[in-house]
Amino acid sequence: MSTNLSDLLKVCAGCGSCLSSCPVYLTLRDETYSPRGKIAVIQAMEEGRIPPVEGAPVLSYCSLCGGCESVCPNGIRTLDIFAEARSRWGRSLLKKALVAGFARGIFPAHLFTSLGALFFPEKLPFRPSLKPFLSRAEEFYPGAGRGRVLLFVGCLTNRFFPNHAEAAVRVLSHSGYDVLVPKGQICCGFPYLSLGEKEEFRKIMAHNRRIIDSLKPDFITSTCPTGMTTLRRFYGYENVRDLASLVLQGKGNFNKIPLRTAWHDPCHLKKELGIWSQPRELLSSLSSFKEMERPELCCGFGGSFSLSHPEISFSLRKEKRKYIKESGAEVLITACPGCIMFLGSFSPVPSLHLSEFLLRAMK
Repeated sequence: MSTNLSDLLKVCAGCGSCLSSCPVYLTLRDETYSPRGKIAVIQAMEEGRIPPVEGAPVLSYCSLCGGCESVCPNGIRTLDIFAEARSRWGRSLLKKALVAGFARGIFPAHLFTSLGALFFPEKLPFRPSLKPFLSRAEEFYPGAGRGRVLLFVGCLTNRFFPNHAEAAVRVLSHSGYDVLVPKGQICCGFPYLSLGEKEEFRKIMAHNRRIIDSLKPDFITSTCPTGMTTLRRFYGYENVRDLASLVLQGKGNFNKIPLRTAWHDPCHLKKELGIWSQPRELLSSLSSFKEMERPELCCGFGGSFSLSHPEISFSLRKEKRKYIKESGAEVLITACPGCIMFLGSFSPVPSLHLSEFLLRAMK
């Protein structure tokens, strides 16, 4: 990850190709909060033309979805730019405390359930597990010699959606893979990176790398696209694969399920990892799949972004609900625990992680 902010900023030509892919800009329609607008503010702070006290608040208006990167003709590195800019001017002690409390298990999971009531006034779509997945998982699950897959569990999955990890283990084993679930793994570190806490991120990365490198897996996967993005882009692992791709390359047999399904593209899965066709291929073969309008529209979560700017998050979620309802699907399938958590009971139909759907379809 480059830390030369001046070099990173030079990449932006201000062409505006990014405007149509930025959920924040599409919600606010204010150029200040478009990708090129925020970069212009960062450039001005870097050159001393705008004092940080005026420019720094703009830094929070980015969910780090990667949309601008995916369409930029010059290959802009938004995640690198904002990680560096926030480390200089946008760090928040309160957000750091919340992230640390969650990622390290310092705060009880029930505290976050209480906070979740702010987003889900009707009914919470999740409950914290009294036994996190990693506390009860085996470290090795045999398959059929297809290859060794390391499952990187992730914070949300471990503490709120252990069923996603349990399903992934069974689906991968069914597909012929030996599954490794190292107990010593911790948060991937992306929440710290997004807050500009680069040193903390490097410590976390070094810890996880020691574990992963010692096991030498053939593939690495996760039930969280943000975790996969972090492992590939910042840790440097080229053997990161998503669940759908591994299943398609495996040798498991699955039944068709009589359900009308729609697919929601998690931001980091599509925009950062380029995974688009694989889950659709599975859903088309195993269900009555219909593409909904704007499947790539951000659900609005963005981690701590939804805490900083709930008005934008709720607006995006409301629009997403409209497209889900119009799709006629009986169930929404996606591959991100954050999306499932944020859409929750607000979704007009139940949401399933792809691992859970595939578990239902196993022969």
